[in-house]
Amino acid sequence: MLYGGCMEIQGRANLSVGWITLFLMGTDLFVVSPLLPFISEAYKVSPETTGWMVTVFAVTYAFSAPFFGWLSDKKGRRTIITFGLLLFAISNTLTAFALSFSWLIVSRILAGLSVASITPMIYVIIGDIAPPNRRGTWLSIVVSGHLSALWAGAPNKDRTSAIDNQLLLLLHLFLLKNYT
Repeated sequence: MLYGGCMEIQGRANLSVGWITLFLMGTDLFVVSPLLPFISEAYKVSPETTGWMVTVFAVTYAFSAPFFGWLSDKKGRRTIITFGLLLFAISNTLTAFALSFSWLIVSRILAGLSVASITPMIYVIIGDIAPPNRRGTWLSIVVSGHLSALWAGAPNKDRTSAIDNQLLLLLHLFLLKNYT
């Protein structure tokens, strides 16, 4: 029983780390689009030009994710995720301090690379460690972290981040309690 209890705690911890990681990746993915008008104004570029921030992120992600999957099979998932997390921190720091729109585009390319090197690896790792009869459930839980960022990360004047944080915590705890 003790071994089973430890495995259950370890499983919940792994799910929590996966959920939180994908939530953070999702905020990077989903928060830019609603901010494009403000970015356009701040950098004095057209709204059409500002849209390239989303495009370069998505295209970079789409083309590099298969490469990172292949590389993780050769070099190990931990190496790729560590690289991705470092690049995630660098790219978001660069985004925050970009002095020109060109640097903002470079930061979004780097962000696309970072998220492409992390998100698929989380799915693979969760699939690898989940009990065979729980794989679908565990994957669904970490996906919910990714997509929760869509509604929690987008600016909305009618709700507060404190309420969002409480809802996210409740959602996460509910999923862990009822589906692990």
